[in-house]
Amino acid sequence: MDTENYARILTELENKASLKQVIYRNTAEVFELLKKQLIATAARLKHDYQAKDPSVEIDYKENNKFEVQLKFSGDMMVVSMHSNVFNFEPNHSVFQTEYVKEDPSLAYCGIIYIHNFLADSITYNRLADQGSLIARILINKEKHFLVEGEGALDFLYEDFSANVVTEEKLRDIIERSILFCLASDLIIPPYAQIKEVTLNQKQSMLAASGYPTGKHLGYQFKSEIEQNNNL
Repeated sequence: MDTENYARILTELENKASLKQVIYRNTAEVFELLKKQLIATAARLKHDYQAKDPSVEIDYKENNKFEVQLKFSGDMMVVSMHSNVFNFEPNHSVFQTEYVKEDPSLAYCGIIYIHNFLADSITYNRLADQGSLIARILINKEKHFLVEGEGALDFLYEDFSANVVTEEKLRDIIERSILFCLASDLIIPPYAQIKEVTLNQKQSMLAASGYPTGKHLGYQFKSEIEQNNNL
């Protein structure tokens, strides 16, 4: 005979487990669309630019089921899908929208990350090098999405209720991400900061093909800053 607890388990499985499976499938489908756009973008760049300057390497590569990369000259854009489903922090602004108030399950999301690394960091396996999280795409059960990110990507796609996944929108996100990568230059560190080095550090540098370097890492998205300010 079913107990009250067992009945609750069945209800929770329906409310959570099945929901998360739908979101996972949606996220996987969006990731596949993103891959197609990355492949198409790589092909266009090869045709339109690499023919002019063959020294600028442009290459698309699939690392595994959850990660692909697009190399353009000295930059590497890594796009990856998280295999889990998440919810927002309780004080996140998404819970103030009518869209989520009407159905709180719409706040559960799968996540796709877009990172920028130096191509040499990956080529030479420089593990101390830093990368930059350019944007993250959050997809819910209705395949609506929002984007948190740098520059225009921090506000162009923040309306969860209005943003439905399309190939055109994904292409726009990719192109804006590439532009951000290209605009992010390496900054020479102060001489005094790097003038002293231990032998162990120097040996590590030689093994890693040079001084640790990379794109800026550690910034907070606008929504995260707002949350911290409210604490």
